Amino acid sequence: MIKKPLFSIVIVNYNYGKFLKQAIESVINQKFNNYELIIIDGGSTDDSVDIIKSFESHISYWISEKDNGQSDAFNKGFSKANGEFYFWLNADDILMPNSLINISNYLNKDNKCKWIAANTVFFNEDNEILRCRRGIKWKDFLIKQGPIYVYGPSTIFHKELYNKANGFDEGLYYTMDTDLWMRFSNLGYKFYRLPKYVWGLRIHNESKTSHAFTNMANPKFEKERLYIQSKNNWTYKSQKIIFQKIYKILSGTYLFSYIDTLNYKNTKLQK
Repeated sequence: MIKKPLFSIVIVNYNYGKFLKQAIESVINQKFNNYELIIIDGGSTDDSVDIIKSFESHISYWISEKDNGQSDAFNKGFSKANGEFYFWLNADDILMPNSLINISNYLNKDNKCKWIAANTVFFNEDNEILRCRRGIKWKDFLIKQGPIYVYGPSTIFHKELYNKANGFDEGLYYTMDTDLWMRFSNLGYKFYRLPKYVWGLRIHNESKTSHAFTNMANPKFEKERLYIQSKNNWTYKSQKIIFQKIYKILSGTYLFSYIDTLNYKNTKLQK
């Protein structure tokens, strides 16, 4: 009987060849091999396919064909998954060193855990760290009807959650991850906070979420955000946002994020 992998990791890509190699290497250079890597390319016209082929021996499944966007690509990738836990990377992001070992160790300590949220490092096109951000533990009084501050690929979830939630909403372009978290919660699941940096999120002008790190509003994003709140009966209450900020101050979340940023800012991530 073939042993199924612990993790199924999906990388989605479209014309991000200049970043894709680093994303793939961030996975295959992990000191942990109980995973499968799936790559879904949306029919790139740059050198992405050549890069994928150069790593073919490390990839369980890949395809390059036109799709209907990022959510469709995620669903397509996870439909090929054989692992117990799922997560994804965007082609312009990276998996931080030792992440798979840290996640596996955490799961071994708590076999009831079905959903993990970890911490995030933000870096630029030159691989320089810009900031570090820690997250809070799940507490109903903070999170129910408030923002679920979980960055997409910093999250690892059991296939059971994904299947019960019926995957990603393919009509969403910006907020498909938050929509999924809301549906997980509405199904009765809560995340466990892993106090490790797992996801490296690259900030650059071509990113569709670059507006989140500038003062420029994005009406399309705001429209989607309001839509998923209505869809999931998750209207944000202003007092919950205030409570979250107070809790982050009292718990030291802001302080330790700031200290980490001071320690690592401008440090270069390995290519």
